[in-house]
Amino acid sequence: MRKIAVVGPRQMLAPALERLHGARSVELICAASVREIPAEPLPPDPVRDGRIAALRSLTVRLDGLLELSGEAPAGEGAERHTGVVDAAAVARDLDAVAADVRERLGAIEALEEEQALLPRYVRPMRAILGLVPELARLNDAQLRGLGLETIALVLATEDDALLDALRSELVHRIGDGRFELVSAREQAGVLGCLLVFSRERSDAVHALLRDEQVRHLPLPQRYEHLSLRSALRAIEQRLTELPDQEARARADLARLLAEHCGDWVVARAGLGAELERLEAHALAAVTARAFVLAGWVPEPALPGVRAALADALGDAVAVEELRVPARDAETPVLLHQPAPARPFESLVRFLDTPRSGTLDPTVLMAIFMPVMFGAMVGDVVYGAILLGLALWGRRRFGAGSPLARDLGSVLAVGSAWAIGFGFLYGEALGNAARRAFGLDALWFYRGSPDALEPLLLFALALGAAHVVLGVVLGAWQGWRDGRPRDSLEKVGTLLVLIGLFTVAGVVSDVLGTGALPVAAIVAIVGLVLVLTLHGALGAVTGALELVGTVGNILSYLRLAAVGLASVYLAIVANEFAVVAPAGIGVVVAVLLHALNVALAGFSPTVQALRLHYVEFFQKFLTGGGRPFRPFGAEGVAGR
Repeated sequence: MRKIAVVGPRQMLAPALERLHGARSVELICAASVREIPAEPLPPDPVRDGRIAALRSLTVRLDGLLELSGEAPAGEGAERHTGVVDAAAVARDLDAVAADVRERLGAIEALEEEQALLPRYVRPMRAILGLVPELARLNDAQLRGLGLETIALVLATEDDALLDALRSELVHRIGDGRFELVSAREQAGVLGCLLVFSRERSDAVHALLRDEQVRHLPLPQRYEHLSLRSALRAIEQRLTELPDQEARARADLARLLAEHCGDWVVARAGLGAELERLEAHALAAVTARAFVLAGWVPEPALPGVRAALADALGDAVAVEELRVPARDAETPVLLHQPAPARPFESLVRFLDTPRSGTLDPTVLMAIFMPVMFGAMVGDVVYGAILLGLALWGRRRFGAGSPLARDLGSVLAVGSAWAIGFGFLYGEALGNAARRAFGLDALWFYRGSPDALEPLLLFALALGAAHVVLGVVLGAWQGWRDGRPRDSLEKVGTLLVLIGLFTVAGVVSDVLGTGALPVAAIVAIVGLVLVLTLHGALGAVTGALELVGTVGNILSYLRLAAVGLASVYLAIVANEFAVVAPAGIGVVVAVLLHALNVALAGFSPTVQALRLHYVEFFQKFLTGGGRPFRPFGAEGVAGR
C-alpha cells in the first residue's frame, strides 16, 4: 500500500476528484492532517453545503422507496450511470408518486391494525353469548321490535372493580332496573361485557361510554351499534377477508413502485456518486493557488491512477509518493485471496481484520476449516444434502447478500469434504448403507467399537499440526515485527511441544527409546526459554502459556466427539425405522435424520470456527487492521 499526494491548480480540484472517483483505487484521507503537506483545509462553501444537504435528503427518500420495493439502493445502476443526475427532476418524480405511496401504505397499515385488533374481541364476545343465550337467538330486527339495544364492550383491565364502577354509574345515569350488564373473563387483562338497555336510553348510555372516567376498549365504530351476535359474526367475517385484502393492497403498492424502480436505482447511484465527490472536498487541503489530496493506493494500482489523472488533466496535476513509517498502524488493509479462499475472508474479518504488514490467515482457514467440518460430519448422504442446501442458498440469497454468498460457498466446500470423509468412514445415513448395500469404510467405521482409538488419534494429530503451525507463524510474525522476546518464547513453546511429541512417540512404540535423551534436552531448552524471557513473572506466565498450548491441542478432541454424536444419532434413527411399528418408525427415523442434518450444518461449523479463532489465530494473528475503502466504490455492484 502506497501513501500519495495529488497536487494541482486549485481550480482543478473538482475534475481531479471526479477522475479519482472513477478510478476507484484511492482511499482519501484528510490532507490537512498529513504533516508533509503544508496546506490548510478547504474553506466552507455555502453553495456546495446546500447541494450536499439536498442530495442527502433525496437519497434518504430514494432509499426508503427502494427498500419498500425490495430493490437494493446500490445496484447495477452505479455501473450504468454516467453524468450528473437532475436532482430537481428526481425530486419532482418522488413528489408525484409520494401521495399514492402514502395512500397505499396507509391502507396496508390499517388492514394490519385490524388484523391485530379484532381477534381481541372474539373470545370475550363468544363467552358473553354463552351467558345470555336468549339474546344470542335474537337478530337486530327482533331486538328493535322489543325496544332493546345491546352494546358489547371489551374492558382492558385486571380489576373487576371497574365493572362495579360502570354499573354504579349506569344506575346514576339511567336508573336502576333499566339495564342489564353481564361479563365474562376469557384472558388476562381483558374483560368482556354485554350491556342491554332500552333504546330510549341510548343517548345517555353512549354519553356515559364516551366519558373518560370509564376506561374501556370499545368495539370499532363499524360494529358498535350492532347486536352482540351480529357484531361477532361481522368481526369473524372480516377476519377471513382481511388477509386477501392486505395481499391485494401490497400487490397494488408493488406494481406502483415497480413502474419507477429502474429509474430510481439509476438515479440513486448517480446521486450517491455526486454526493461522495462533493463530500470529498472536505478532505482536501489548499494554498492560495493549489489543492492537495492525500490518500492510500494499492501499489499495483498506482500507475493506473497516474495515467487516469494525466489523461484527463495533463501535466497540471502531479502524483507524489509520501514516506510511510514501517508498520504504520494507519495503513489500510486490502486482502488479496486466491479465488477459492475468498469466501473465507468474511469469517476472518468477523473476528478481526489483520493489521497491515502482518499475516493474513484466510488461505490457512480455507485449507483447514473444510477438513475439520468434513471430519465431523463424515456422511455421504448428509454431505450431499448439505451441499445441495448450500448451492441453493447461494443461488437464492447470494445476489443480494455477499455474506450469504460467502457462507454458502464455505458450506459447499465443507460438504464436499463431508462426502469424502463419508466414504473414508463408510457412512451414508449412519449405518444404513452398510446394512442395505454393504458399504465398506475405506479407513475405519466410526460406529465400530475399535474406531475410538484411531478417531481420537486423528483428532489429536490434526490439532497438533494446527497448533504447531500457529506457533511457528507466531514466532515468524514476532521476528518480523521486531519483537525478539515474543519470537523466542514461541520457539521455546515449539521446542517443548517437540519434546512432548517425542516422548509420546516413544511411549506408543513409534520411536525407539534412544530418542528420549534428545527429547529431554529439547524440552529443557524450550522450557528455559519460555520461563526466563519475561523477567520475574516469566516463570508464572510461561508455565501458564505452556499449559494453555497443550490444552489447545486437547481441544481438538471435539472433532471426534461431535462426529461420534452424529453417527450414533443416525444409528438410533435407523434402529427406530427397523424395530418400531410400521409407519411410526419411519416417521421417527426421518425426523431424527432431519434433526441430525440440521445439527450437522450448525454444530461442526461453530466448532471449526472456535478452533480457528481461539486455538489457532491467537498464536499469531495481529488484529486491529482497517479495511481499505476506495473512493468511488461505495454503492457499486459487486463491491
